[in-house]
Amino acid sequence: MPIGNRICTGVGLACAALVGASLLLADEVPDQRVPDFTYSRPQGPPKILPALPHERPKPPEIRFGVFKPFNAIDHFVLKELQERKIKPAGICDDGDFARRSSLDLVGVIPTATDLKRYLAWPQKERRTKWVDFLLAQSQYADHWTIFWGDLLREQGRVPGTPPDSLKGFLRQCLTENRPYDEWVRELITASGPSDENPATAFILRDRADPDFLTISITQGFMGIQLKCAQCHDHPFDWWTHRQFKDMNGFWLGTRPRFYRMETMETRRGTMDRPLLGVESRERRAAGVFVTGATSEKGEGRDGLADLLTRRDNPFFARVTVNRLWDKLMGIGLVNPVDNFSALNPASHPKLLDWLALEFIDSGYDLKHILRLIATSRTYQQTTRRDIKRLPPPRKVGPSDDQNEVVPGALYECMLLRRMSAEQIHDSILAATGRYFGDRRFFQPAIEKSNPPPPRDFLRIFGSTDRDTLLPRPQTPTIQQSLTMLNGDFLNQAVRIHPEHPIRYWERQGMSAADCVDALFLQILTRPPTGDERRWALSYIGEGTREWAWEDLQWALFNTREFQFIR
Repeated sequence: MPIGNRICTGVGLACAALVGASLLLADEVPDQRVPDFTYSRPQGPPKILPALPHERPKPPEIRFGVFKPFNAIDHFVLKELQERKIKPAGICDDGDFARRSSLDLVGVIPTATDLKRYLAWPQKERRTKWVDFLLAQSQYADHWTIFWGDLLREQGRVPGTPPDSLKGFLRQCLTENRPYDEWVRELITASGPSDENPATAFILRDRADPDFLTISITQGFMGIQLKCAQCHDHPFDWWTHRQFKDMNGFWLGTRPRFYRMETMETRRGTMDRPLLGVESRERRAAGVFVTGATSEKGEGRDGLADLLTRRDNPFFARVTVNRLWDKLMGIGLVNPVDNFSALNPASHPKLLDWLALEFIDSGYDLKHILRLIATSRTYQQTTRRDIKRLPPPRKVGPSDDQNEVVPGALYECMLLRRMSAEQIHDSILAATGRYFGDRRFFQPAIEKSNPPPPRDFLRIFGSTDRDTLLPRPQTPTIQQSLTMLNGDFLNQAVRIHPEHPIRYWERQGMSAADCVDALFLQILTRPPTGDERRWALSYIGEGTREWAWEDLQWALFNTREFQFIR
């Protein structure tokens, strides 16, 4: 793997380490030029990921005491738990579900007004109506634009394109809920001037470099580590350097093209800059798909888009639903999500195939899969980990040491997850009445150009430069704690202003005690305990001191409870 190639994952880093070690040996042995991975590569003939079945796997019949499935997803999960003699967790309360699903689907916590609407619905249909309500919000497209932007390494400033072109394209596709396969094909085949076709920013992002685009496509849409075969055969899997070059061939003949100069406004006045686009010379393309499939649309980008999004591609639909599952559940059915391989089987292979075929049959409807996951019993379990294993456990292989299950991979309870940078940022704005306020000082994350500056709140909390395809860091840092304790963003956000929720509640005639209760709901999505209410009221007094309300908000935002998805 070239040292200059910054598109990498953990597997890629391990590959780079092995390459480095091999190159050291090459220096000692002059006639050795290619790293030798004979002992690290899997032995025997390559194992290929099987094609999707023609029919969806039938959800298994399940009778497991009081644990009743809500939809087909739960049949697969509960059956596996029953066979392994594991007792699943109970169902979370309404507040936890409202908060969890709101953060997962639209990226912000629910406000006290939202919760009032939610709790007024009949209990039997409350959660389903809430999920539908969230998926209909404009913030749905904002939140998932950030998710797909990470995967496609979207950046606001791509030379030769209008600012935020790719972000605008993704946001529009998600707002219209366009079929996923449709807009993926548009990204791969994008041509023409960038101001007329914003999808070209995906290709111009890497200056139409075939190597970078091959890596981006195979990892992003197929979940495979083909980049580790860029210079040599993959050290840990069956992928070969020949296969990388074959996939690279689809992009040959694709190149940036200068269209014209355009005038743009800057802080220093006006300046001219070139406007680029993408053109193709298909006769130079000579792509061969990794599965061996061929397309009537040729060996160029049209053929690649066709082969990638076909039903018989064993990767595309599986990888997509696995990414959505990982986002909502905290761990993928295939984990890591970027390591689809016969050597890394799914924890629930029949469930993965069922979801993939459901996704295809729905017309590649992303909202449909999100709705299915969010309304399942599996998603609605509590995060409390008082799970009991019922003896004796079923053995999962010849050796328990070799088949240790990753915690949470059986979905016996919901994983406690840290909020993303954008979720913390936008939830603070939503709770303080600033999300739709003065955009000059408080912009939601979607309106900021990527990547954020190094000292920006979003960068401090894990937003990346999008030069890499590494997962975002999950480990908290001292800088994050200090930013929450005394950073300008939070200190300015908690200031009382005319449209602040506390001012609204006061205009409704609510007492200081009622405002305290509402503030806990607004920030923590639960009422205060008796001790918390007494402590808050003793500090707030009659509620006339703005600084006291600001301090109370500051204290609630700095709790661990606020910063986690429970």
